[in-house]
Amino acid sequence: MEPQDILPVAVAGGGPAGLRAALDLAAAGHDVLLIEAGPMLGGAARHLAALVQTGQPAGPALDALAQAVAAQPRIRLLAGCRLLGVTGSPRDLVLTIRQAGEAGVLKLRATVLILATGLVPYHPGGLDFFGHGPVADVITSIALETMLAAGRVRRPSDDASPASVAFIQCVGSRMRRPEERPACSSLCCAVSLRQALALPETRRTIYAMDLRVHAPGGQALANAAEASGAAVRHARPHTLEAGPEGRGVIFRLVDEQGAEVLEQVDLAVLAVGLGPSPQGRELAAACGLETDKQGFVPTNPFAPAVTNRPGVFVAGGASGPADAAMATVQGSAAALEALACAPVPNPRRDTPAVLVVGGGAAGLACSLGLAEGGVPVVLLEKAEALGGNPRKHPTVWKGSDTRQAVAAMAEAVTAHPNIEVLCGARLVGLTGRAGDWTGEAHTPSGQRLIAFGAAVLALGGAEARVDSHLYGRDPRVMTQLEFENWRRLHPGPDEAPRLAAFIQCVGSRQGQGGYDACARTCCAQALQAAVELKKARPDAQVAVFHRDVTAYGRFESLYTEARRLGVAFFRYDDASPAQVERLGPDLVVAGFDRLLGREVRLRPDVVILAAPLVPSGLDELAGLFDLPRGHLGFFIAAHPVFAPVDLPQPGLFAAGLCLGPKPLDESVAEGRAAAMRALAYLSGRA
Repeated sequence: MEPQDILPVAVAGGGPAGLRAALDLAAAGHDVLLIEAGPMLGGAARHLAALVQTGQPAGPALDALAQAVAAQPRIRLLAGCRLLGVTGSPRDLVLTIRQAGEAGVLKLRATVLILATGLVPYHPGGLDFFGHGPVADVITSIALETMLAAGRVRRPSDDASPASVAFIQCVGSRMRRPEERPACSSLCCAVSLRQALALPETRRTIYAMDLRVHAPGGQALANAAEASGAAVRHARPHTLEAGPEGRGVIFRLVDEQGAEVLEQVDLAVLAVGLGPSPQGRELAAACGLETDKQGFVPTNPFAPAVTNRPGVFVAGGASGPADAAMATVQGSAAALEALACAPVPNPRRDTPAVLVVGGGAAGLACSLGLAEGGVPVVLLEKAEALGGNPRKHPTVWKGSDTRQAVAAMAEAVTAHPNIEVLCGARLVGLTGRAGDWTGEAHTPSGQRLIAFGAAVLALGGAEARVDSHLYGRDPRVMTQLEFENWRRLHPGPDEAPRLAAFIQCVGSRQGQGGYDACARTCCAQALQAAVELKKARPDAQVAVFHRDVTAYGRFESLYTEARRLGVAFFRYDDASPAQVERLGPDLVVAGFDRLLGREVRLRPDVVILAAPLVPSGLDELAGLFDLPRGHLGFFIAAHPVFAPVDLPQPGLFAAGLCLGPKPLDESVAEGRAAAMRALAYLSGRA
């Protein structure tokens, strides 16, 4: 194919994922066709008065991205145009596009397609028990965002300032009936907390099944909201009706003691979930993509942008609930897949190498992405073998055997001609500047100088040290990773414990001075292990002591399966966590269950503690590259939402646990995203 015949890469959707994908591809030297159905770029993030992670308005950052798109000569923008479908095969796709106000359709060709069609807020009008529409003072969280952005919050019935506000979570999320919307939308709890903080003069109550504060900064929001007087109640209101003379809202709920309670507030805010639009679902079907019941396109955790149709990739909300930061990551990851699928020009002979530090899942995914893009890679791993935590602690994650998957990635990295692997090695010295660095590495063969133009830091993490709950004093008390290893060595059904107790938030979500964040992965790991135990030994008793079950996004299906299998869940108060003691030869776990209103005492065979992941090995690199770190010790991204894998220093990127705790599939996505960002950076310097 002659160079002038190379077709553009098509990106459908102008939210954070689509904008990031288009800009990365253009920076790497590829023409892009960006198709946006609406009149403005920005997507669902435009609805946010403030970003959850920063508290800053979303608009200026989105405007900057839109301006960058307008200024990029390689991007052709089709605004007010809707993609209807695609035919053809990779490198020769035919797109059918309808322009707003036009009767006919437009046919355009492209090499590959990235679907970044995003999410739309749920419309609760069909749920009569929430009263949205008939009850004037029942509004959605989107409507409240609009009010907050305008600087004036009033209740619609009489335009008065509300003295009391109820935030009702999971409207259109975590729902099986009357509509099938089972996923947790991931960011609604954090949005409600920020909204509550913006109304300090009102009496505020957040009604939630679980308060999920896994988003970076989420626990700090919860702490600040509680300190400001906002209350959290674990209940699900129903039957919302207008108050006296049509003002305010009256509703019923069943409290944690099982009593029905009638409550009245000035304003009720429905925290509406996010999901694919009807047009997005139609487009996925027209593109021949598999979707789940809610309309999301499923992907493999080790190939986060790849769909069942070759040449068509997904990013952002098209594949599942995602906040703007994760959508941005997935946009870069999808851009990398598009490059690998589209014709890639031969790399220049003088293309500088990229140094990747860390050979876990994120580092392996990054190295392969760079190498497949024609960039030479030097991969440093301090251990004697590649693989990181998944190699040491095998489990199944979202249906994939992580040990096998990571082993396959390590084998591909080792065999790739563009990658040099140095195990048992660490970076100890650095000279030069961005784009032209020389690193000094200690290797088993002695000192080694490495020239590189960009670097990706993909160091892993480790479980925090536990010094409570009899850990270290009784072998039956283990951490989650230790329990996974123990089960690998004792896989038989008869070897599974008859009674297992999981205790969540051991050392995380603490007060000031401690690990004051949600560790993000612990609940999903506990649910996975609990489900596997019940399947291996159906007569086993499995109990989970928790503050909130943080099964965000698609992890909600694990929570549903665990309850179906009979796993027992006991919610403890953060001021009175579950305790472990010995009574003669027995272990005893005691906790006050708020739902039962009494103490629960169990005698388990094994106790599994959820300790948070903490950074490992970052000190040396932070010093060499002069990088800032957050109060928990993780690297700080250049922007937590719109540059989540870029580090503050030019030419430096990061992925995986060194940026904070996260599940394995997010680490892999960050690895792919960091590869794309490094490739775009080097292309811009060429």
